[in-house]
Amino acid sequence: MNDSFTTSTLTKPPTTKKYPTQTPPNDTWTIEQLLHWSLDQYHSAAISRTNSHLEALQAQCENECEDVMTLHELAVGMRERGELNNNDDNEEQVESREEENADPQQQQLVDGDYNSSNHLKPTSTSAAATNSTNTSKPKSTTNTSTLTITILTGPHESQTYKLQPKHTQPCLIGRSKGKKFLRNGISLSKDQEVSTTHGKFSIEQQEQVDNDSSSNSGGVQNKFYYTDVGSTNGSTVGEARLEPNVRIEIEEGMDLRVGNSALKIEFG
Repeated sequence: MNDSFTTSTLTKPPTTKKYPTQTPPNDTWTIEQLLHWSLDQYHSAAISRTNSHLEALQAQCENECEDVMTLHELAVGMRERGELNNNDDNEEQVESREEENADPQQQQLVDGDYNSSNHLKPTSTSAAATNSTNTSKPKSTTNTSTLTITILTGPHESQTYKLQPKHTQPCLIGRSKGKKFLRNGISLSKDQEVSTTHGKFSIEQQEQVDNDSSSNSGGVQNKFYYTDVGSTNGSTVGEARLEPNVRIEIEEGMDLRVGNSALKIEFG
């Protein structure tokens, strides 16, 4: 690396004996001698500072060049092993930084086991948001695997999202612009009251038992769930604030509020 960046040290030009430079001025000096002596002192100080700066710049350049070469070698190695995907580099970097800054408990709930019994029993506050009268309870099971979510109010008003959560990969909603939010989630990047990762939509299959043998409405049905993963400002359904980290069952036409955004959730 030392051969790739070289500097030459500046030296002071020689002075004639007519103007003394080594001795301090005295009463016998003329004005011309005093001016030349002052100029010589300025040149010496300027050259010294310049050489110091050049040495510092040379050391910095050598260090940065070594870092660049190290990164280049790593990139080449990753490319040869097939670990580098140019199309996803920028998105992966954004997502990596967000996941590093995310709360560990929150991230565990996003990527954890969705069959945990702790997720199956909503508290009384969350249950109140999903239970309705026995005679007019909205539909909570469906044959479709898609959720249609429309933003009714907020900075992203009128936008519509089609989500398809998987059994092992929920759809995320939050202020993040990470890949998971942009590809199969909801990125409310303009809503400052929404947390980076605010909540998640999950799906489970359920066997439907139909006592009416003449009906063909039985079989496997899908149930959707929403979980606030410990957001700062919380989520509400109707007038009920949801308990953090406790999933609730989604019903057809359910209204959900996160931050300053009101959402309507429909099946299909």
